[in-house]
Amino acid sequence: MKYSIDSIKKSRVVIVVLWLVYASAYFGRTCYSAAIASIVSDGIYSKADIGIVGTVFFVCYGVGQIVNGILGDKINPFKMVLCGAFLSSLCCISIACAESISAMSVIWGANGVFQSMLWSPLLRIYSETIHEGLRHKAVLNIALSLPVGTVCSYLVSTFIIKYSSYKSVFISGGIVIFAMFLIALLSFLSIRKSIVKERKTVQLSVNRAAPEKTNLWGVILLSGLLVILVPSFLHGMMRDGITNWVPTMITEVYGVSPSLSTFLTIALPIFNAFGAYAVTPLYKKLGKNEMKTAGVTAAVALVPMLLLLLVGKVPVFVAVLLLALTTASMYALNYLIISRVPVRFASYSCTSSISGILNSFAYIGCAVSVYGFGAVSQKMGWTAVIMIWIVSGVLTSLFAFLSDKKWKRFIS
Repeated sequence: MKYSIDSIKKSRVVIVVLWLVYASAYFGRTCYSAAIASIVSDGIYSKADIGIVGTVFFVCYGVGQIVNGILGDKINPFKMVLCGAFLSSLCCISIACAESISAMSVIWGANGVFQSMLWSPLLRIYSETIHEGLRHKAVLNIALSLPVGTVCSYLVSTFIIKYSSYKSVFISGGIVIFAMFLIALLSFLSIRKSIVKERKTVQLSVNRAAPEKTNLWGVILLSGLLVILVPSFLHGMMRDGITNWVPTMITEVYGVSPSLSTFLTIALPIFNAFGAYAVTPLYKKLGKNEMKTAGVTAAVALVPMLLLLLVGKVPVFVAVLLLALTTASMYALNYLIISRVPVRFASYSCTSSISGILNSFAYIGCAVSVYGFGAVSQKMGWTAVIMIWIVSGVLTSLFAFLSDKKWKRFIS
């Protein structure tokens, strides 16, 4: 079943509301990484313990992406988004009451499941439901919601950590998500009569009609998606893994306070905000080929990553700048792989499913990094972690180029 909104005005309402919901979701999930430095500094839990909670979130989020991605192509995507936002807000508030790593893991894992109900249905709405003339910009601009939500989270968390406890950080995240849930609920109810159900096949971003009997597995093989899963996993590992551990890294290497390190980390999402926009001219120059562009972007990201080997020898602001350039490159990859690639499957009516699969692998990478980077830094130091980033960057570029031949045929 397809859902369509022909009204430009009401389509814009949906675009803005979903943007706010996803930004608030990132606000809520970033509360955890923003609070890590304070928790570790207070000696409440070790880095390895804290890493376990983050890993549980990303594992649950990754698995949930596959399930909810497939469901997002079969049931009402608007209801999925509302349900995910509401339940996520409850989890953010509940974790503030947790008094053990086990309880935190269960609650934050549940939050991962509920947040996985947002992205794939949202992308389906953007690629199939809203007015056709607004789709391209909507997919581009949604990338901005991630860094904006992150920046707001770090700003609020910096203030809260200075004057209160880390538990208040989670409560603020829950309140923000719940507020956006209410706005979305009221907005969707006001335009529900304009949402038309239809059964025809939607054509978008693919210049040929979809084969009638091609199933999901057939489409995956046809597009070379199995190879694309590797850069999806690796870029996810670096994207959120670096962001999660930067405040702790800065605190330990440079000896600054947790609140100051969290504040300095705001530079990362500010740079990240321009990642998708900065890569767009290159994307157009390379014939709007997502994987070729991803290969070049990952190769360019190796420059700041190699310079990061000087961390501890250069001023803290230089280190933050290099980290920001690295994560901005990862967010550019995120736009290409997680936002643009699934839209190519709209004519096969499986945008949400493909989005869920790609996002799942990205967040499995996040799960590995949240625990792994903390454990490696604790045993071998931060230089070893940076070396892992460099190797991952090389492999990301390599596999993106390897997938290009089949992907080029698929999108032509």
